[in-house]
Amino acid sequence: MSITLRAMTADDIEQGFAMTQHLKWPHRREDWLQAVTLGEGVVAEEHGAYLGSAIGWRWGEQAATIGLVIVNDQFQGRGVGKQLMLALLEKFPGYNVRLHATEMGKGLYAKLGFNVTGHIQQHQTRALTTVPTVTIPTGLTLRNATAADASVLTELDQQAHGMWRPRMIATLIADSQTVILQDAQQRIHGFASLRRFGHGWAIGPVIALNLPVAQALVSALMQGLNGEFVRIDTDGAQPLAAWLETLGLAQVDAPTTMIRGTPWSPQVGGMQAFGLMTQAMA
Repeated sequence: MSITLRAMTADDIEQGFAMTQHLKWPHRREDWLQAVTLGEGVVAEEHGAYLGSAIGWRWGEQAATIGLVIVNDQFQGRGVGKQLMLALLEKFPGYNVRLHATEMGKGLYAKLGFNVTGHIQQHQTRALTTVPTVTIPTGLTLRNATAADASVLTELDQQAHGMWRPRMIATLIADSQTVILQDAQQRIHGFASLRRFGHGWAIGPVIALNLPVAQALVSALMQGLNGEFVRIDTDGAQPLAAWLETLGLAQVDAPTTMIRGTPWSPQVGGMQAFGLMTQAMA
């Protein structure tokens, strides 16, 4: 087998979309476009046949994530996934690289030096029936984010998980609804975004100092979503999941968090990542 690896371009979105549709993953073409625009993808081909692809995201000079690693059914078991992963890892020498593994992929990632550090929980409902009351913690006020907030939100986002994502944050503010909770001194205690994704709406990232702030942010974004498909991916170590269950957002998946390098340790009392942007981008 002679596999050719090349850089992914926007022209590959249709092939990637078709593969995720085959796997019954929810990604729309628009979700693929965002992933490709923010990331660095690799495509594997053989004699013109599209074997598979994977995408990596460079979040600053120390952190990266890898996701959307997909191999066409016809070519599985032939080392395609390994070659895609090796090609991406070459792009991030010395980086702490994070991914969320399916059961099928865990073995390969372990051989490539990834270690299990936890899991995430995918919660969703096809029709939101319990819209929570917005309870703002004492002393805080809620407002919409503006472009002027981008640099501060980028810093707070990095505090939570070590990833420097200015382009992503700017995109969320411009194209999605992003809300902020701040105190009287205009210090931000958390922010969260609501955007179109997959079958309906996704809430994330959710970055907050504590659970009540995270709950208030999520509640604010759920207003007006009665009857809509809603999804939130949360770290299994965070307490948000139990509350989501009370709203009817059932856990439907629990991918394994794996890291090649040193896991990020948020500062005690600092920002925490209660909700992910996506499982791929984290």
